[in-house]
Amino acid sequence: MAHNSADVVANKQRQETPTPSTLGISTIKPKFPHYAQISKRFESFEEAANPWPKHSPVKIEDLVEAGLVYTGVGDSVRCYHCGGGLRNWEDGDSPMEEHAKWYPNCQHVLIAKGKQFIQQIGSGQRPETDGQIQNQRPAVHKKDPFEKDKIIIQTLKEFDFSEDQSKQAIQLYMLKNGGKKNYEAKDLMVILWEVAENPDILNILNNHNDRTAECSEGMERMTVDDEPEDEADAMSSADIATLEEENQSLKQKTLCKICLDKRADIIFLPCGHMVSCPMCAPALACCPICRKGIMGLVKAYFATRSELVDCEDS
Repeated sequence: MAHNSADVVANKQRQETPTPSTLGISTIKPKFPHYAQISKRFESFEEAANPWPKHSPVKIEDLVEAGLVYTGVGDSVRCYHCGGGLRNWEDGDSPMEEHAKWYPNCQHVLIAKGKQFIQQIGSGQRPETDGQIQNQRPAVHKKDPFEKDKIIIQTLKEFDFSEDQSKQAIQLYMLKNGGKKNYEAKDLMVILWEVAENPDILNILNNHNDRTAECSEGMERMTVDDEPEDEADAMSSADIATLEEENQSLKQKTLCKICLDKRADIIFLPCGHMVSCPMCAPALACCPICRKGIMGLVKAYFATRSELVDCEDS
């Protein structure tokens, strides 16, 4: 049987063309998208009819981070993304490593840890820890509500929302949720998008001045600075404050704009924006910045200076 040389070349090129997964790009949708939100995975453990075993050798936090959902039976869990199941946990087990070992094609592991991590697990190597990265992660003082609001407002400014709009969104959220202050940046963005489409929503605030007074006063306190006692002290304090503000601003730019906790190191395709961490990205259908649909995710890596020097020397 004769073969056309052009067909042979084309077929060879198709075989050599790398797939998205081999390039570290996730394009497959989760099998159980409801549990793409990390809070929903926690609920599977907290609200199960049969509670999670008290003396389990693995932590629920580690299971959730590994993308695993409690099935309600023994210590059996299942991945929200690939659907793979794991059970019979033993001392020393790492949920993420076991996940990568038994289900190396899982897109959650690919997004959360990257292709190199999966390859190291597959070859029997002990993967490098994220300890150094975690130590560099900017701290968010969750116990201080005003500090949290400052960070959220600064985050929303990056999406072209003014401080006044952010404060209005906070008030609207509290009105809708019985005064609760457990909002995140994504919650306020949804409200702001709703207001943009229907400005009449703002009329709700005019009818609830009494209920929003406390919130408004709290927000105003954010802009009040203490008067310095001495001019010399004022200059040094101002310099220190400026440096601290610049440092905090730089740290905030690397934060996930959804949870305001972990580092934003996931790139959305095709738009290219990088605003989310691996735990929050799978739950998003469109980019929070440009509103374009997300067709793929790829984990970014931040090189250190030592790595750059090693690269130049090699």
